[in-house]
Amino acid sequence: MAHVSASPVAAPASARTNTDAVPMAVRVFGALPERIVLITVGVALAAGLLVTVGAHYWWTVLPAAALIITVAWRAATPRDVTVRGAIASAIAVGGAALWAIVNLAMHAEYLLVVRDPGFLTLSGLWLVDHGSTDIPAAGAVEAAAANGNMLADASEAWNLKGDVVQPQGAKMLPATIAIGGWLAGETGVLSANAVIGAVGILAVFAVARQFLSPMAALAPAGALALTVSHIGLSRPAYTEPLTLLLVIAGILWAWRGVAERSIPLLTLGAVASGATMLVRVDGPSFAIGAIAGVGLALASVEADPRWRRSAALTFAGWQAMTIGMGYLSVALWSTEYLERLADETHALLAVYAVLVIALVVWSLMWTGAPGRWIERLSDAWGRRGAWIAGAVVAAGLAVLASRPLWTTVYRSTDNPRHQFTNGVVESFQKAQGLEIEPTRTYAESTVTWLSYYLTWPIVILAIIGFGWATMRMVRRDAPWAVFLGAIMAPTLLYLWRPSIVPDQIWAIRRFEPATLPGFILAAAAAGWMLASLARKESVRAGLRRAVGVGMLVLPLSTWISISPDAEYPISGAVNVTTREMVGARSQIDELCAVADGRPVILASDSSHYGSIRVTCDVPVILHLGNPTEAHLAAAYEAWGEAPVVFTRQGDELPWTEEAAVVVSSRVTHSAYTLQGIPRTSMVRNYHWYAGVVTPSGAVEPITAAPSITAP
Repeated sequence: MAHVSASPVAAPASARTNTDAVPMAVRVFGALPERIVLITVGVALAAGLLVTVGAHYWWTVLPAAALIITVAWRAATPRDVTVRGAIASAIAVGGAALWAIVNLAMHAEYLLVVRDPGFLTLSGLWLVDHGSTDIPAAGAVEAAAANGNMLADASEAWNLKGDVVQPQGAKMLPATIAIGGWLAGETGVLSANAVIGAVGILAVFAVARQFLSPMAALAPAGALALTVSHIGLSRPAYTEPLTLLLVIAGILWAWRGVAERSIPLLTLGAVASGATMLVRVDGPSFAIGAIAGVGLALASVEADPRWRRSAALTFAGWQAMTIGMGYLSVALWSTEYLERLADETHALLAVYAVLVIALVVWSLMWTGAPGRWIERLSDAWGRRGAWIAGAVVAAGLAVLASRPLWTTVYRSTDNPRHQFTNGVVESFQKAQGLEIEPTRTYAESTVTWLSYYLTWPIVILAIIGFGWATMRMVRRDAPWAVFLGAIMAPTLLYLWRPSIVPDQIWAIRRFEPATLPGFILAAAAAGWMLASLARKESVRAGLRRAVGVGMLVLPLSTWISISPDAEYPISGAVNVTTREMVGARSQIDELCAVADGRPVILASDSSHYGSIRVTCDVPVILHLGNPTEAHLAAAYEAWGEAPVVFTRQGDELPWTEEAAVVVSSRVTHSAYTLQGIPRTSMVRNYHWYAGVVTPSGAVEPITAAPSITAP
């Protein structure tokens, strides 16, 4: 029977069912979701750690992953597996597999650096055949020195460090999707993130069945699977699905570690939550919540103080070590990127360091009176006080949800870093016919953003659920502290100050790793709790079924929009119905065929810098203006061979004769939409001219692209 128990934690080891008496098939299928989560996290962790030391090869990553998985295998074994639990697990795995197949087929072709998946995908392609993401400039530095308008790197995404070019960002995701390249070439890299997204669904299922029956746990897992955001962010190489997997896996293992008094499980939770720094530079925001939640859980759980001290020190040590590896990785392999975000990153790390120190000091005091303050506080507050605490949390979230009714948030005009964002926001407002407010952040609408993907009924249920979970935490139901800490810390940070360009689905990235799955899980807890208030069992069962069906139907309803007055009254969510950036792959293949292994001078189009350097594997320089014969002759001399020039402006170059379009391409992707899920697509038309530089600097046009064989 689906329920939220009054004390929804696993029993101590002494009270558990003898698993040896459970049939093998039941144990295998019952453990399968958590096994898949463990395997995927182990592979990603091995890839992230080995790319940090510049040794990302199949013959290093795969054995390291096998070692990590083997060490953690026994500790991560689920307890109390039943036949019904095995059936639910089989349904979850089958559903996740089907979800993965569909989204593998709908994978994006994000090979242009329009937004983050561009350089992350290209980094993954590079790592298929290289040990690190440092890309040799291959003479581009010397060639670019010919003129001040020539660069050996490009904008923020590709940064020159000595004689190598470093792609922006942390490296665990590129290192992980590169494994897809070892299995299936370029298509494997482009589609690997969909597999990670599918495993994230299983992680949500595994957490949900810590407090729901196995069958009931299918509802929150299905709700995540059907959200436009999870689908849309899993098809391209966004970092959020992998971060979600680590955050939710960290909650799962830390929850079980507290409930089962298991230091190995807490170690797994520490490593998973700390590994977020290997994926994203804001990883400490997730680690902060995890360590705070685990600290409160350990302080309130009924256990030997010596065990609690050992557990706290172990968690803090392993998490801090993993965070340190993540920081080292970004510092080594994306140095300029870290420097640009130094203020924000170091502020988060400072808060994290304070929490680590506080937990260590506090744990050393748990044998005395200071270690019992939570117990005394819980007793003093009583059940009524716990409900009041829960009501305060729910009311606070309700206030955040109401912000559009009483405030509008704008960014400062003094910060030069905001000028680019202001221009982007203004362009979106003009395109949609909205009031022109370039400095508006739309931060007051962050809870509303969640409703786009979850709908308001689930958001409201989640607010109630967070209040209920707070009550359980205050009543010393310790694992709920793990959940609340890991979810609420990044959620409150980004609900208040999202610090992102506010178009969808770009802006929902802030909430995909922790907030969206956290709200779904909290809504499930609230739904089943409210259903349990019914007096008759038949009514309770009916209400639970209604909650389960509602959690599936409501996210599905966001796929379709009905606007009777619009030109197209019925429209779909393009991030579900279309493939992102279709056309980019064939365009880059054609450009590589034209380059034919020669160095490339790219005139005024930085979006293709990394695409050509990585995919064509030729040296590239970017020219920001109109290159003259002198500029081009100097580049010819520096390289010692004739480079190819690519431009989208036919009159920019000193042609020896009239040039013609060599490569013509259309690339489709979702529109940039403020205050709603994208319902329309954008088409970018690309018309490329190309020529070969002569020793004098004149450019002989290439009149036809070589024929290429489709991959």
